[in-house]
Amino acid sequence: MPGFELSDISTKYRQESTENLTPKSDKMYVSTAKAVIFVLLAVVLAVGVGIIVHFAGPGKTIECHCNYPSVGDSGTSAAIEQCKDWATDGNDEICSACPSAATTTHAPTTATVPEVTTTAPSKVTDVRLPTALEPLLYTVELQPHMYEGEPETFYFNGSVTIKLRCKTNANNITLHSNLLTITGEINVYAENDMINNLYKSHSFDHERQFLVVMTTQPLQANKNYTVEITHFRGPLNPDLAGLYLSTYIRDNKKIHIATTQMQPTDARKTFPCMDEPAIKAEFDVTLVRKSNMISISNSPIIQNETRGDGWVADKFQTTAKMSTYLLAFIICDFDYIVNTTKNNVTYRAYARPEAIDQAKYSLEIGVPILDYFEEYFGIPYPLPKQDMIALPDFAAGAMENWGLITYRETAMLYEPGVSSEGNKQRVAIVVSHELAHQWFGNLVTPSWWDDLWLNEGFASYVEYMGVDHYHPDWKMFDQFVVIDLQSVFDIDGLISSHPVYVPVAHPDEINEIFDRISYAKGASIIRMMRFFMGDTVFQKGLTRYLKKLAYDAAFHDDLWNALAEEAREQNHNFTNVKDIMDTWVLQMNYPVVTIKHDQTGRITVDQHRYLKDPNATDPKKYTSEFNYTWYIPFTYTTSKKPSFNVTSNDVVFLNRNTEPVTIIDVDIPAPGGTNWIIGNPKQYGYYRVNYETENWNALITQLRSNHMIIDPINRAQIINDAWSLAASGELDMKIALRTTEYLQNEREYVPWDAARTQLSFVGSMLVRNKLFGSFQKFMQNKTIEVFRDLTMNNTGATHLESYMRSTISSLACSYGIDECVNSAVALYKQWMDNNGTNPIDPGLKSTVYCIAVSAGGVEEWEFALNQYRTSNLAAEKQRLLSAMACTQHSWILSRYLEMAINPDEIRYQDSTTVIRYISGNTIGRSLAWDFFRENWDRLFEIHGDGVKALVGLIHSVTAALNSQFELRQLKSFMDSLDNLGSTVRAFEQALEKTQSNINWMKANVPVIESWLHEQGF
Repeated sequence: MPGFELSDISTKYRQESTENLTPKSDKMYVSTAKAVIFVLLAVVLAVGVGIIVHFAGPGKTIECHCNYPSVGDSGTSAAIEQCKDWATDGNDEICSACPSAATTTHAPTTATVPEVTTTAPSKVTDVRLPTALEPLLYTVELQPHMYEGEPETFYFNGSVTIKLRCKTNANNITLHSNLLTITGEINVYAENDMINNLYKSHSFDHERQFLVVMTTQPLQANKNYTVEITHFRGPLNPDLAGLYLSTYIRDNKKIHIATTQMQPTDARKTFPCMDEPAIKAEFDVTLVRKSNMISISNSPIIQNETRGDGWVADKFQTTAKMSTYLLAFIICDFDYIVNTTKNNVTYRAYARPEAIDQAKYSLEIGVPILDYFEEYFGIPYPLPKQDMIALPDFAAGAMENWGLITYRETAMLYEPGVSSEGNKQRVAIVVSHELAHQWFGNLVTPSWWDDLWLNEGFASYVEYMGVDHYHPDWKMFDQFVVIDLQSVFDIDGLISSHPVYVPVAHPDEINEIFDRISYAKGASIIRMMRFFMGDTVFQKGLTRYLKKLAYDAAFHDDLWNALAEEAREQNHNFTNVKDIMDTWVLQMNYPVVTIKHDQTGRITVDQHRYLKDPNATDPKKYTSEFNYTWYIPFTYTTSKKPSFNVTSNDVVFLNRNTEPVTIIDVDIPAPGGTNWIIGNPKQYGYYRVNYETENWNALITQLRSNHMIIDPINRAQIINDAWSLAASGELDMKIALRTTEYLQNEREYVPWDAARTQLSFVGSMLVRNKLFGSFQKFMQNKTIEVFRDLTMNNTGATHLESYMRSTISSLACSYGIDECVNSAVALYKQWMDNNGTNPIDPGLKSTVYCIAVSAGGVEEWEFALNQYRTSNLAAEKQRLLSAMACTQHSWILSRYLEMAINPDEIRYQDSTTVIRYISGNTIGRSLAWDFFRENWDRLFEIHGDGVKALVGLIHSVTAALNSQFELRQLKSFMDSLDNLGSTVRAFEQALEKTQSNINWMKANVPVIESWLHEQGF
């Protein structure tokens, strides 16, 4: 059972016992005589226990009888010894050291370990380490055993020595340790005294994942100490967390490798350490491997030592001062290619030998982006080497380990002629993102996970800068609006959202915030800040921040202070950075700016909070000290003099209040006809804009007559804002529908992508409604001309032309345009008949594969499965996984769902992805929803630490739920679960979105039906 703990049993037992003592209708009474006897027996027993305790003094042996948890650590023997120590000290609490689901040392009142309550069924929140000690240097040795036996028996062993500085007096050393068995000795020494061992005992607090080492005498402030753990052991599992097992096939033989993923709290699964981001230290690492393998870590190898039985120990150069979550240890048999940066940093790209040629592009783009970031930040990359490695099994997209970035294969490998332009852009984006982390996160680290956005928000914005530097023709900053800004608006319009800066404690809560708010909203408000501060202040302010806090930890106020200092030095208009940015970081959601026009040429601008459901009740856990008002950098342009290249000089700040702000001289007398105003040019600001009906009509008229007058970003904005405001009831749905009337003339990717997102949602809501046939005709009408213009011939297309063709082909085929469907089926059949020679353009593969499998039967599906099994390119395998979910045969989908949780068929990293794909199929929607609920325990077991996988799955399988019956199903399922782990917020969002979908159906289906009828559909 997921989340099973001994404390759950004891709580349940206490509850059951209470119920048994509660008077029922069949009353039972105890006589007075019997009651007196019971009392006398209790007194005798108490006296007897007291006598036993009294005489169990020095020299006596006390045997502890405990029920030990079978959790794979060495708490048992240590607890018995601790118990004996307390007994011989005359302590009354004999055997209280017996480990349970949460065990703590019985220490004097000066202990630095938080008190543990073992009876509370809720999660602990005081999980922070004591601050009395700080590590200076770890000496770690690890030896994975994965060469003999079956994978379930694989393990690793190791040792660790930690040099510590004592900052305040303490009587223990508290480390993190999770699922590790201490099989050797623990020694504690004062500096320069390796004879007098200060170790007294140790115990485990399993709930906090603490290893508490008690000392024979207090540790004194301003002195150094060393704790040595001579031998420990941990399981080497394919769980994608900590030090884990990854496997791939070569010549029908399984090849095993050991690799790591430490972020956020899994270094403690690899070796005992102080596993918090602000607790930085240096590391001396030794990895012990078989002679036919290689080892890689954060630093270069400086020494090899041959050991017996074919083992080799690789010793690595001492690392920079860094956080534990940035460590990486890999033992594999990979090949590499190499290049060198301008500053002579060795840059290697590792991959499976069969796939090493596919690493060329990631290396090609990585080197100049690293050079660019060095120049932009004004700080040289501080390590002698930068490695990147593509792993067969990886839970995330990539991880920024300092000096050794790990990637999922789809995020690093690219093969020209086989991979699509979308695959190429994904590789470029992820490489740039991880290199940005070498400064934001690695050099300067958030002091705690509540400021995760300082890592992920910055990397998610700076990634665009890196790719734009190398591929300016890709228009990455135009794409930003639909990839990040508009996509996160949808989540951040819910009351189940959260602030960018969010208090977290338990590891489940930490995992929970690795979400679109931390990444995409973080990036969006950074983009907004760069806009209103100007490029120069922004760039120099970041350099000031990075230099001041290099090799240290930061709080977000440190960033505001650095930017404000730079702004004052540059005599910038906006120096109150903290006042402005706190309103965006410390409260969730975002504003709608409403523009109203009068007849004198003035506009009045005010703000209010956007919620998809304006009647939703705010959660108690998040309150806004700003009353959900913001400092808003407002800009605008008009039809009389349309200029979309606004700068910080054009910004008018709307103060944090609810009073309207009047801006004069907007140069149009009134909206309507050909007169319009557009707020938020280029959509730099993190807010939506609403207008009077006359202005909306004028914008729609402009789009229909000459849409090119309006910038592509703002064409996308108009569509996204209108549909979202209609969803919240703030705008007539007919206006939102009318923003799509011009689409047959649109040839830019970004506006079409914004429209596709909104129209796909409508399709998902109507697919089981009688109205879908009419909506399908509408979609065919909007796409057929564009499809015929672009065709399915992608030869010679630019990057964004390929994106546009892929988008239109997907829509045209999905909504049943015969020319598209027939072409897709013919191309797929040609592939099947060509003995594996694929004639399909990479940019169209996803559409062609899906449509052909959907139109075909088991033969087409089995062909895709065989291609999946034999393909050597991860991106191609991913397309085929998606295509197999498109079949219209429910029995095949049921078979596919069972395959999804069979690691011999589908890798664990892809299991939730397959279910998500199936949930997007109209036929598979209910199958996936049922399978998800029936197999939750299994999925939670596989992905309990991989919160992103489960969160994405929850969002996908519930995305189209839109009836009261489905809402009740979802609520009932949530209530049946004992442990939601890190998925609590995802389920809350699913409930809120389902209710929103129900409201949307009630409010908008009649309007859409009427409008479609008026349009002749």
